[in-house]
Amino acid sequence: MPKGAVEYEQWVTWKTNKKSDSRFEEFRFKHEIEWGVTDEFQLAFYVADWRHKRTSSEEHTYFHDVAVEAIYQLQATNPDQMGMALLGEVKYGSEFFELEGGLLFELELDQIGLLYNFVIEAEWEGQDFDEDKGKIKNAFAVTYEPMPSTTLSLQAIWEVEFPDWSEQGDNVVYIGPSISTQSDGWWIAVSPLFQVTNIDSEPDLQLRLVFGIDF
Repeated sequence: MPKGAVEYEQWVTWKTNKKSDSRFEEFRFKHEIEWGVTDEFQLAFYVADWRHKRTSSEEHTYFHDVAVEAIYQLQATNPDQMGMALLGEVKYGSEFFELEGGLLFELELDQIGLLYNFVIEAEWEGQDFDEDKGKIKNAFAVTYEPMPSTTLSLQAIWEVEFPDWSEQGDNVVYIGPSISTQSDGWWIAVSPLFQVTNIDSEPDLQLRLVFGIDF
């Protein structure tokens, strides 16, 4: 974001179709404020992450966490060079704490864009934060802009868990399309993701809607 710019983003995510629980369904509502501190550095404040979960044994709505995210641009994206940035994030909630770090890459080829994010997460849960695990995320996307106001993309997410950091756990891959449109002062994006691996404990469908308003 350019220096001094402020944007509000509303995230809504729906997860469903889990083979290990036919009644599983989860809604996540995340409220984010982004601020361009400088032209190279931006902060994001996730002021609340609310969730409503239904399983075969329970159904409840709860507050999950708040978070602060920082992105520092190492190299701007343009047709002659790849854009690169550093990502750092801290999340905190009731019996939950997470640190996240990553590298972000973007390459512009006229109307085509290529994106790759590499992210490592370390998470602690429980009353004494004694339940720990790690996760490595690889996110890929190919975007196409048929017109300045519309972006179409195909994206893939590959996640690998490491329970207690001692061994490799589930290895799950999601693939799906995305479409976004923007006008003066606002934008909206819709992204369904479908599981192409066979992990029964993970939902087969994730549908996300995000819209932003500039101030």
